[in-house]
Amino acid sequence: MSHNFTRVAVEFSAGWTELTLPSDGDVVRIQASDLRESQQHRARVRAEAVERGESADSAAVFLDLEIHIATDARTARREFAALDAPTSPASIRYVGTPAGLASLISDVTAADVADGVTLTVPGDVARQSVLINNAVLPLLESRGTRLDIDVVDSVLGSPIAPTLAS
Repeated sequence: MSHNFTRVAVEFSAGWTELTLPSDGDVVRIQASDLRESQQHRARVRAEAVERGESADSAAVFLDLEIHIATDARTARREFAALDAPTSPASIRYVGTPAGLASLISDVTAADVADGVTLTVPGDVARQSVLINNAVLPLLESRGTRLDIDVVDSVLGSPIAPTLAS
């Protein structure tokens, strides 16, 4: 493994955008029903690159994660239940806290499940963006993830200072 830093992207209405500093090579987006399936898909992509005479690292595999986060897991589950989201997600779904999501993202790359993740949001993108920017990304950054701050600001908006709940 030449690198083991986590890469993160989002897909909102404006399209797919990587929030981390990209490395060279192509990006292959995948969907998987579980982490094992993603790991197998990543291994296949890397093996195919080697068969073509390319480096196994020539393509970065990004796993789609459908997310809904809130400050506590119960709130996240309640809010998610109120959304009109499909019962069966297209890929892995995470409903919970920002800290739990950051841990899942870190685990995905540490266990070679994927080289990065694409966060997709079935609900209120604006609220989820604030939580991603203010809670998830700082946790990932503290674990070594290298963010492209200009891209983060343009896609998610500048982090906002926490306000007291009214």
